[in-house]
Amino acid sequence: MTFEEMQKIIEEMLSVQRELQESQLQHKKRHLEFEEKYLKLLESQENQRFVLDELIHKYGDLAEHSIRQREILDRLIGYSLTNESDHLNLEEKLRALEARIKRVENQT
Repeated sequence: MTFEEMQKIIEEMLSVQRELQESQLQHKKRHLEFEEKYLKLLESQENQRFVLDELIHKYGDLAEHSIRQREILDRLIGYSLTNESDHLNLEEKLRALEARIKRVENQT
């Protein structure tokens, strides 16, 4: 084998090595881009999870309030249907309470 043939083989080997290194660099670059997009996606999902948790908490509170309001409404309807609406007269209750207070004060 002549010197020129050896030199040509070495140049071809170096060329192949260079192409391989460039290919590896491109692959690494794509991998880094993929990782960056993946991390952004994870961050976005975490933000969405936080928002959903807050919404679930708020809607849970709303549902709880709605149930309580429905129970109160059912009781009011029940009082109205059974003519027990006089039990709801706050003025009478206030007067009765004031009368009790006066009686207690008079006893002492």
